[in-house]
Amino acid sequence: PAISMEADMIFIFVMALVTGMAMFSYLYNSRACNMIHSMPVTRRQLFSTNVLTGLLFMWIPQIIKYIMSFVICISYGNTKVVHIGINLLAAMGISFFMYSLVCLCAVITGQLVSVAVMYAVVNLLYGGAVIAIANVLTYVSYGLPYMEFVRKISVTWFVPMLQLLNRVGFHPGMKKAGDDYYCIKYTFRGTNTIVVYVIAAAVIYFISYKIYKHRDLENAGSFIAIPKLKPVFRWGLGCLGGLILSTVTASLLLGLRISIGVPAIMMLAVVLGIIVFLLLEMIIRKNFKIFSKALFKEIIAFGGFVVVVFGGITVYGNVQENYIPKLADIDSASIAIDFDINLEGKDVEKILETQKILMAQKKDYFKKRYNDSWNITISYTLKNGEKVNRVYHTTDDFNPHKQCRAIMAEENKPQNIINAIMQCDTTDITFINGSAEQYDDKYVDVLNESFNGKVAADIFEAVKKDVEAGVMQEYNLKRMLDGVDKDNSYMYDLMLNFTVPKGNRIGKSWNVYGFTWYEELLDILGVTKEYSDFGDARSDGIETYSVNISFGENCTNLIAVLKENGLISSKEPLLTYE
Repeated sequence: PAISMEADMIFIFVMALVTGMAMFSYLYNSRACNMIHSMPVTRRQLFSTNVLTGLLFMWIPQIIKYIMSFVICISYGNTKVVHIGINLLAAMGISFFMYSLVCLCAVITGQLVSVAVMYAVVNLLYGGAVIAIANVLTYVSYGLPYMEFVRKISVTWFVPMLQLLNRVGFHPGMKKAGDDYYCIKYTFRGTNTIVVYVIAAAVIYFISYKIYKHRDLENAGSFIAIPKLKPVFRWGLGCLGGLILSTVTASLLLGLRISIGVPAIMMLAVVLGIIVFLLLEMIIRKNFKIFSKALFKEIIAFGGFVVVVFGGITVYGNVQENYIPKLADIDSASIAIDFDINLEGKDVEKILETQKILMAQKKDYFKKRYNDSWNITISYTLKNGEKVNRVYHTTDDFNPHKQCRAIMAEENKPQNIINAIMQCDTTDITFINGSAEQYDDKYVDVLNESFNGKVAADIFEAVKKDVEAGVMQEYNLKRMLDGVDKDNSYMYDLMLNFTVPKGNRIGKSWNVYGFTWYEELLDILGVTKEYSDFGDARSDGIETYSVNISFGENCTNLIAVLKENGLISSKEPLLTYE
């Protein structure tokens, strides 16, 4: 967006932590803690003072910024200042929520540094759990992609920092004028998000007060000041640590061409989880001498807990990987071997048949998964609106061009190849213009021309003819040639610019550009974005798309059109890269 609140929110996230640590700092020193609580004030008064004072520390600078912005706008004759006021209210609401989290962290911990650690844990724990479980799931199952699980269970409300960054801000309203688009207004989005978090903050403040009211003073200096939370802390983070480290270790072993099975990964999760568990116990006790008979019993129980969690994930993965939707329930389906193709009706049976062939490769793949050389994506859109996605990795021993003949016949149809070259559904696309650059053997351009939409449309028609003749594929879809990497295309840069009707499928890569770092993180946590939807990214009807088309001496129709429009140099010959 043109008006971003990203900087405001990051500042709030940091200042909430700093302010909270300052206001509750007396809790982390036994002498100060006893002195403050010996004064003739109740804990309710102390807590209320810390909360109100902290909020004022955060709100007053925001109000001053608003007044200064208001004065500057008015002095320049800009009376449309409602967005500044909205920005202020949004920032105050976010501050109210984030400070509630800091207050909660402050009352359950007994050290200053542990407040920051717990603040990070509260904001990132849910996301870490989702990532840990999803990584184990994708490793122990076959064909079940990371996103397939994450999107079913991901509730990013529990990752407040990223949720606020993604949902709250000013978004421009665009108006078309000729070939360009202009911003005519800004709309604030995220009101509901802030309201939900403000209500949640009120509950968190109440819980924090109750914990503070009954907090034992002698726990000052402890990493965690609430004894009942200590086992939750070490068991929860220990289990997550074991799950994450086991999959990381398994991945590193693959780099050494060592493929380990599910039982071995489970044992790794138990062993590494116990190591993390013990490290956390040392941090909590602030002592390396932690071993006792009671602790050994707890370690055994914890190991059993990790086995149960890991086993549950494995069973879930096995159930999901064997699921194949019924033809009657499928609205449309797509598969990507060399490129995406989309099928409907009875033609979907070809994808279902291909999926069964791929599923039969599980044992062979798991034996040599370090030799992962190919992946095939399948996506079903069901009539009830749900999606079923699968990604099947294969080794060099599996050749889909020979073993998946039914779907390869579909892939070789000219229209599907044209769509692949243009990276979209080419139905009713409108060409705007294009450019052509021809190079000599020193990569110096000997021709550099632009052309209009009519010429671009003529070029596209010539490309279609060469596809139907079976000669364009060699230069644009090399993967179709059984992995043979031929590059005898001309040293020529041919670009076509066009618009795609709203709702037409487009290549996933086009939707990646322009997303921020936190949107990428949210996508990892399962927030649905078009660019990561398997085979179902759609055009918004506004964006201009571009493709580069390679060609060679066999593309006679395209070469003829280029010569006809003076787009091939009459002085220099066309040269190939080889």
